[in-house]
Amino acid sequence: MRNLTSSLKTALRRMDEERLFGRFTATIIVLALITRLGVLLYFWPTWIWHTGIIHDHWDKLAINCVTHGTFGFKPDEPTIQRGPFFPLFEIPLYLLFRDNYAAWSISLLFFDTGTCLIIILLARQIWGGRAALLAGFFYAVHLPIIYYGANIEQFTSVLPLVFLWFYLFSSWDRGLPKKWIPWVLGLVSGVLILNKTVYLPVTFAALALIVWLKRKEPQFKTILRHVSIILLTAALVVAPWTYRNYVVTEGAFVPVQVLFWQIVWQKDVLADLDATEGVNRSDGRTLQYILSRRAELFDRVENTSSVKLTGPKRELHDELVFKDQVFEWFRSRPTQFFKNVISNIWGFWTGAENLRKTLLMLSMQVVFLGAALLGLGLTIRYHQLVKIRFGLLLVLTLWAEYSLVLGWGRFSLDTVPVLAVVFGIGIDAWMKQKVGGNQMSMWTGNKVEMINHSQSPIIQPRLRDIIKRGPLPRIQQNWELSL
Repeated sequence: MRNLTSSLKTALRRMDEERLFGRFTATIIVLALITRLGVLLYFWPTWIWHTGIIHDHWDKLAINCVTHGTFGFKPDEPTIQRGPFFPLFEIPLYLLFRDNYAAWSISLLFFDTGTCLIIILLARQIWGGRAALLAGFFYAVHLPIIYYGANIEQFTSVLPLVFLWFYLFSSWDRGLPKKWIPWVLGLVSGVLILNKTVYLPVTFAALALIVWLKRKEPQFKTILRHVSIILLTAALVVAPWTYRNYVVTEGAFVPVQVLFWQIVWQKDVLADLDATEGVNRSDGRTLQYILSRRAELFDRVENTSSVKLTGPKRELHDELVFKDQVFEWFRSRPTQFFKNVISNIWGFWTGAENLRKTLLMLSMQVVFLGAALLGLGLTIRYHQLVKIRFGLLLVLTLWAEYSLVLGWGRFSLDTVPVLAVVFGIGIDAWMKQKVGGNQMSMWTGNKVEMINHSQSPIIQPRLRDIIKRGPLPRIQQNWELSL
């Protein structure tokens, strides 16, 4: 045990060495590939795509786009219940492999390995080499994202965008003078919103935070102009899809998709199912119960005119039915809503359709959530929270949104890139204090230079004095921002 601890400390210390960064990166990427292949093979008989079915029928959207030129679950019948990004992401898979879903799954796992590489390479630029490698390791072996990624789920296409969003906001927050950042942030935010509308509040919250943090800076007007650029760029990215929805609905304003009240309704229905049958039920029973309750609801409210509706108009009508039912339940049993919220707060991290799947999710999540909490505790202990505040904002905003609607564990997987960085920064800060091989980030123009130094209160003031006496005012300014 002592030898293992010593080897671990040596490895962590050597992660700080510039010359070994490439070797560590290659090792982590190979580990990511091996872990993904192992999960794919271990659960091979259980993948639902063996039956020709993909969760939430995302494949049908891609296939109908190619074969019928229609973004919909049925040929020649458009839908407004999904955003366009993941189906467009799947189109190349269909063109290459047709309905060979095993090849789809393997391709998505390779893509996810690429996300791991992006995290390592970009995180290094602003958080340092060791923090980046630790974040990459966390992501490489994160079993829930591997499991659900192999199952062909939407979030696989979201993860690199989430990390880029976090990376760009953190770069802007820490004073890196790159004029292209607002434009790229607007692009990434717009694509995220097209993928999942939950990122609309996330983007607004982040922009509000950046404005508040920089309200006293001399360049505040420039900050406001950058915020305007982000909003305009994101709006331009989303606008074509909004116009498409306006056309197919013949006049309705639907920015991305219509699915909110149906999901809120489902949570109430699931609460009833848990109360009557318990959570230890068979696979598929949850969907069966939701469909039966849905049929009962529409049998009760249908009229002659609504029966004739199809496509987007039908989906708009259905959403209003779900909304009316939710408000009726809220008036008749208001305490149930608060019970649902409490259930969602926990369910966001571990929930699933029944007890068996919840325990499976919990068994996979417990180690990684524990590691992320450890990293968070260390960032607080060593005063590094400023480095991850935009990541924490993303996590807390998503958690709050899903807690109000429906909390299932797979929804929390969007936060994994942020949790990976939190883990990496926390352990890196601890290593600087306890083990050695420390790094300091200093911004000189567009380049981040890593300087070995001591964290002692004696050395830091001396270093500050040296910087102040030097001929590089930009170094001084950015170093003070990084403290």
